[in-house]
Parts: sequence; structure tokens; C-alpha cells
Amino acid sequence: MKKVHSYFPEDSPFLKEDSRGKRWAIPYHYECLNGRVDTLLARNADVIKNCRVLDLASHMGTLSHAALQLGARHVHGVDTEAAMIRKGEDLFSRMQVPPDSYRFEVQDVFEFLEAREPDSFDTVLCFGLLYYVMEPFRLLQLMARVARKCILLDTFTARYAALQGKDALQYYSHLQDETFESPILLTSLTQSEKKDYRLPNAFLYKGKELVLTTFPSRALLEIWFQVLGLDFRFLEWDDYIQKPCHWRDLWTPEQKQASHWADVYASEVRVAYRMTPPHDPIG
Repeated sequence: MKKVHSYFPEDSPFLKEDSRGKRWAIPYHYECLNGRVDTLLARNADVIKNCRVLDLASHMGTLSHAALQLGARHVHGVDTEAAMIRKGEDLFSRMQVPPDSYRFEVQDVFEFLEAREPDSFDTVLCFGLLYYVMEPFRLLQLMARVARKCILLDTFTARYAALQGKDALQYYSHLQDETFESPILLTSLTQSEKKDYRLPNAFLYKGKELVLTTFPSRALLEIWFQVLGLDFRFLEWDDYIQKPCHWRDLWTPEQKQASHWADVYASEVRVAYRMTPPHDPIG
């Protein structure tokens, strides 16, 4: 496994003050965060350095800060959660980030993108958002319109839908690998209240406040990219994957807790892509 590059040191406030450090999937701890910055941003530095970067669902600005570290000219973070936007502004102020190099805004991402002119940004970051929206294809379409150079996407796939909840093994035992190799979209329910943020578009169902989540298979994602005329490249995680992992190896709570953070990528429970709009193809 590759030695972790310390874009964020272990004592970084972005790590110390993030409540997501111990979750099984994409924990915001030292190794996982730095591995993701390396794969998603540093290896795509040509579309980060000196660029105008839009960070959708920016949360507390961790990846926005990483983009600035890698030479972004300006980052614009958008999130529906006002508390996380305030947290990001506080962290950037404490880290003495030049105020003219960033902006954070509380807004619905669809409303924000629909109001932007074409090519408003050089690069759009969409990390951990696509599955939280009910119209993922529309979101891809809007991102492709405002991105002049590139879209960087990191998202869960339909395989993740089969792993959600303690009863996943009971409900999804019939699913086969062939199912997830088809162009399918699985929709599931999740709680609207997360540990430190709230998901929009909540509704009551059987006495609980829930929201819909949508999980396309990798095959469907790539069909969508082709429909939109996007050149795309699958991003590899080989430097961080410790061993082969099948999605069924993450079915039970015990398996999840025993897993390594990169197992979600090894099993294609989560995937990442670099995409370029048709007017600026990847070289």
C-alpha cells in the first residue's frame, strides 16, 4: 500500500472536528481523507491548479481546502446545511485562508446550478452527493453545463443499496453480481437526520422522517456519461486497496466494522470518475 501523503496532518482541525471519523464507509480519518485527496484531487492537479473550482455539498469545506492547497485559484462551496457552511467559514478563518480565495453559500445545488451561466467554473467536485438527490441524471446534466474543464465524481453505486441497514442480508440475499452489472437504479430510504447535518426533501413514512436515496449501477452511470457526451476515465484506488473485496464481504455489521476504508472501492460499492464536457476533451 502506498505511503499516505499528509495533505491533512493528524492534528488538522478538519480531522479533529469532523464527526465522521469512525463510520465504516468513507470515514474522515487521517488515512482515508489523505488517500482520497491523493486519488481524487492531487492526481488530477491539472484541473485544480489555477482553476475556479465548485465544490457541491461542500459540508465543512474539507475538500475545498484541499483544492486550495493544490493551487486552485478560487473555490466556491455550496451546501444546504447552514451549520456546516458556518463551520467551514470558521475553519477557513482560523486557518488564515485568504478570504478572496473562497466563498461558501447555503443553497440547494439544483437551484444554484440552474442559475449559473455555462462554463461558470473550470472544475466541479461532486463527492458524496449524487446518491442523495432524486434526479441524479439531471444533476450530471447541470454539472456538465457549468464545468468548462472537468467534473470529478465520487459516489456510491447500486451495490451500496444492498448493504444498507442491519437487515440487508435478509432483504437482498437474492441479488447476484449480474444484477449490478446491468444498467439499473435502486432507490432506498434513509433517515433525514444525520449526525451533524440534515438531508433535504424529507417526508413521513410509517411514522419516521425519511428521504429517498438513488443508487445507479456503474453500468448505468457510464451510459449516462455517454448520453451527455462526457469523456470519462475510471479512477483507480490500487495504491490503497489492501486486498480483494466482494460487495457481499460488507453485508453484515460485523463485516462493515472489520473492513478497511478502501474496501468500498475494491468492491465497486463506491466508484470515482474524471469526466470532461465534450467541448474540452481529456488529452
